[in-house]
Amino acid sequence: MVVLECKDIYKSFPIRRNFSLSVLKGVSLRIEKGKSVGILGDSGCGKTTLAKILLDLEKPDEGDVLYKGNSIYKMDKKRYKTYRLNVQAVFQNPYGSLNPRMKVKDIVAEGLKINFDLRRDEIEEKVKETLSLCGLSQSVLNLYPHQLSGGQRQRIAIARAIILKPEVIIADEPTSALDVSIQSQIINLFLELQEKFSVSYLFISHNPAVVDALCDEIYLIKSGLIRKGLYLL
Repeated sequence: MVVLECKDIYKSFPIRRNFSLSVLKGVSLRIEKGKSVGILGDSGCGKTTLAKILLDLEKPDEGDVLYKGNSIYKMDKKRYKTYRLNVQAVFQNPYGSLNPRMKVKDIVAEGLKINFDLRRDEIEEKVKETLSLCGLSQSVLNLYPHQLSGGQRQRIAIARAIILKPEVIIADEPTSALDVSIQSQIINLFLELQEKFSVSYLFISHNPAVVDALCDEIYLIKSGLIRKGLYLL
């Protein structure tokens, strides 16, 4: 089953008066349940722009984004909320994506508090359980992001996403800010969570080795166009 897809996405950005730069030119892809799709490309090729469009953080000039066959731009509030809950993100810089003024327990619990009517003890239990799944002990609960290592911060970012039991996680360069030894640990964590929850991934990277280790399908974005296969590199 196709969970998330985009069709014929075009996106350009104004550079100066009467001139714009086209970064995506008719890009289409599908993400099936429990599968991983990788996107490779040089810096500035439009990878992150595509991720933001799939997350509805950016609007395309043309084209459509569909969640389970329904356009996200035509959904009522109830269906749109379901889409937003089920499509989560993990960003490149875990320190930049975590609120430095919030403790770990509050960062991980934030989505639950906003979207579900749960008792405090239920939330605390889910946070502890999710941290454990992500390889973190309860000793980090009352710490702030600056008190954690880069690898720990990325695990927190993953925990914040996976606690909502999403169907798709869009991971934009999730290992590039980490040491090589930590990168392999985070890759293994992604694989373990996929096996446990059948979550689908969209991995965005400039590193062929990372997407080759993680993904069922690999695409390359170049000059605004998308093509399938590592052989294009």
